[in-house]
Amino acid sequence: MKWKSLISAAVAASIALGCSVNSNKATSWGKENVSKLDYQADTLLCATLAQQRNGDNAEKSAGGINGKNGTGRLPGGSDNVGNSAGGGTAPSIGGGTYEGHASPDLVSRAANQQRAQEMQLKQARMETVRKCLVDRGYTEFELTAEQRAELAQLPQGSQARLDYLYKLGTNPDFLKRKPTL
Repeated sequence: MKWKSLISAAVAASIALGCSVNSNKATSWGKENVSKLDYQADTLLCATLAQQRNGDNAEKSAGGINGKNGTGRLPGGSDNVGNSAGGGTAPSIGGGTYEGHASPDLVSRAANQQRAQEMQLKQARMETVRKCLVDRGYTEFELTAEQRAELAQLPQGSQARLDYLYKLGTNPDFLKRKPTL
């Protein structure tokens, strides 16, 4: 694995362990009696699994660009790739500055599909992290306002942040505070 990927996975892991959000509540993950080395290894493993997670490319979404109904129809029964819906040749449409460009509707649908795919991928990755941590015996707990403020002062991906989260995540009193949905 390249160092750049390893570092980005570690940063993603510290973000994932550090502060996930359930509704308006900030949470973190912990496990009683876990060694610091195991905590860091589990963090890195779960983040790497999440980073490798791919979306489904919106194959099953209606009205998408990737699906069968993804082409916009032009007047006269042809689609926007020059094929006639009636089996003949495409009607002649006057040329101009924007000849051969996608329609505004197609551009809008493509942008919406891209945003939906990005959101779906982010959700899939968060679920991968969640499942990975649960499978390794970690518990999600709610952070207090003071803990959130302290965490906000520590740079993302820093050793100080990881140390702080480890301290919180191994404290049995904090682990008892289950997040409220």
